[in-house]
Amino acid sequence: MRSTSNRDYVIKVVSEMFLLRGFACTSMDDVVKQSGVSKSNIYYHFKSKDELTLAVLESYISTLQNLFREQSQAEDGQLLPRLEHYIEQLIQDLAERDCVGGCPLMSLMVEAGKTNEAVRVRLAQFFQQQKDQLTQLLEEGKRRGEVRNDLPASVLASLISSWLEGMLMLASIQKSASTLRGERDALLSMLKARP
Repeated sequence: MRSTSNRDYVIKVVSEMFLLRGFACTSMDDVVKQSGVSKSNIYYHFKSKDELTLAVLESYISTLQNLFREQSQAEDGQLLPRLEHYIEQLIQDLAERDCVGGCPLMSLMVEAGKTNEAVRVRLAQFFQQQKDQLTQLLEEGKRRGEVRNDLPASVLASLISSWLEGMLMLASIQKSASTLRGERDALLSMLKARP
């Protein structure tokens, strides 16, 4: 017997279905069949596929935010190794999925964001929050003399965010995460303050 609620279980199942099949190829009937949860119970929690999609999106976002907080806000250690650990977790997750689905957020945007404005708006909010958090982290690194001072932290944050999203999608297209660690190391090396 499941220890999670039907709502949480459906979100988990649909998250996996969106990664494997995509948003467009996942119907509510598919959700019923795959989850084993009755249609009436699913519609009790989610009035529409759009509402379910937003719940899946919030689940993805929550996971990423928790991971970022856990890795980047460690009490001790230098900033760039903490950022390296965060990126490593993303690479490991991608590799464990055999690079299927790339970035779940961008995959949802490409498919669902065209017809669901709430998905686009929520993703815009998340990416702005991510940029703001990275900017604060890089400012901290500058103050500590770990990050180069000649570029604005907000520009560096945008660069990191863009690379993260791009690398996840390209790895999905190429079906390989083999170059990602080298790219990460090169990027972090470019950010490092010179003695």
